[in-house]
Amino acid sequence: MMINNNNTTLEMCVSNVTYDRLFHISNSIWHVVGFFGVLFGIPGHILQIIISLNKTSRKEPTSLYSIAISVVETVFLLGLFWLWCVNMSFIKTDPREFLSCGIFYNIIVGSGSLSHLYLASLSIDRSIIILDPTRYRLIVTRSHVILRILLITFIITLLLIPHYFYFHYVPRVTIFLCDFNPSLYYRRIRIWTFIHAILLVGIPSLIVCICSAILLHNRCKHKRTYKNNFSANARRMHRHSILLFVFSLGLFLSLLPGCILEIFIVHDRFFYDTIYCSIRWKIYRILPNLFLTLSSITYSNKFYIHLTISTTFRDGFIQLITCKSNQKSTKSIKMSETNNNEQYLLSPINQTKTIDIYQK
Repeated sequence: MMINNNNTTLEMCVSNVTYDRLFHISNSIWHVVGFFGVLFGIPGHILQIIISLNKTSRKEPTSLYSIAISVVETVFLLGLFWLWCVNMSFIKTDPREFLSCGIFYNIIVGSGSLSHLYLASLSIDRSIIILDPTRYRLIVTRSHVILRILLITFIITLLLIPHYFYFHYVPRVTIFLCDFNPSLYYRRIRIWTFIHAILLVGIPSLIVCICSAILLHNRCKHKRTYKNNFSANARRMHRHSILLFVFSLGLFLSLLPGCILEIFIVHDRFFYDTIYCSIRWKIYRILPNLFLTLSSITYSNKFYIHLTISTTFRDGFIQLITCKSNQKSTKSIKMSETNNNEQYLLSPINQTKTIDIYQK
């Protein structure tokens, strides 16, 4: 939020009671939502990994994406929980001082960026089964998925290594995770903020939205084609495709504003280094709280969405918590696969089933 008019700036800086109140409200929301995000998110990701490693799920190459996403989002939530504990005064040692701000920034931003890129890659693979179902098993293989995960991880690691030397932490000055010296690293940091916002968050999130829209369009087309013989199973799949699209859109809208905020903070940090307005400072302290709140929701809900829309995944979860025998569970899952042609959030549908549906 840029304020260029000196009279307006002066007037707002004098009257700052409202902003103080908003800051405390945003801080309280972050404290509550952040705690519940970690409380439900980390166990959910652990369950996601366990279910993805069972005999049935690991047959699908894309289950590797589920494991990778769960691992990096668990790392993100652990880092977020450390910040939360420091903010609540449960822990005195700030991770940005203990690990160095560069390392902590790389852990938080790196794990988030990896999650976006893994999910985008998964969405592309899932769309192949609709766009080219006959070649799905040839294109999406375990070696293909492993290679893509390793390549994404390697590229993000290379991009993040220089930031270890750029960032530092000053408690009274730092607004958004870390601070930097604007006279030395401004151009590099500014280029990085655009790379992060556009290439690592915006485009991957947009890809997820587009792939979800392809799935929804396919389901709507199927509904129009078989409107007189639209089964309960097909209606359920249609509802799930809508839910998946809404989630994808929510992911895009919740993550991109935080990256745009980072761009504005870097801009103001350079041009207003010596004339900080207390209100601008308050605004920038309110918005990161909202960003952390949205992040705690975004990186903790994938297990529960997957559990909601995937019958096979839900069967695996029931098997895990009830300790059913593997034979009974496998039989149940096979029956479910026979009767259900569904699109999963973190694993695509079976190729043969898709061909049967779309070539009727």
